[in-house]
Amino acid sequence: MTSNFEQAELLTALWKLGADTARLPTSHGILDRALKECLNELPPDLAKNLSFGVTGVGLRCYELPAILLAAQEALITSEPNPTYFSSLVTLDDDTARQIVVGFGLSTQKATEIGKRLKQTVDQIRAQTATISDQLSAA
Repeated sequence: MTSNFEQAELLTALWKLGADTARLPTSHGILDRALKECLNELPPDLAKNLSFGVTGVGLRCYELPAILLAAQEALITSEPNPTYFSSLVTLDDDTARQIVVGFGLSTQKATEIGKRLKQTVDQIRAQTATISDQLSAA
């Protein structure tokens, strides 16, 4: 079983290599939903340890809070303050590459996965904004 720290390293390395921003979403269930949608594309060391369920506040990845906390404790993200919507990934590109290679991924494959995850986050944010706008107009 992969530890929370290993999952945190892998998730943040994927994000660092594939996203066009260092800010990893940590609120409103955005990353939870993106992970669920991209589950079949994620590396097995990450995907096999994630479980999801619908809670009173929507879809949640049960392991994500512990993974995000492990990332913060390992100093690979900024502290996930409850008033913030994201954490800053502090890994550099070389370290991110070393992490993904350690999990048996090529840098190219990891970058593709990170880009897909970021695209999914962007789509979810856009859908959420559209719904919010519709509710405001009603």
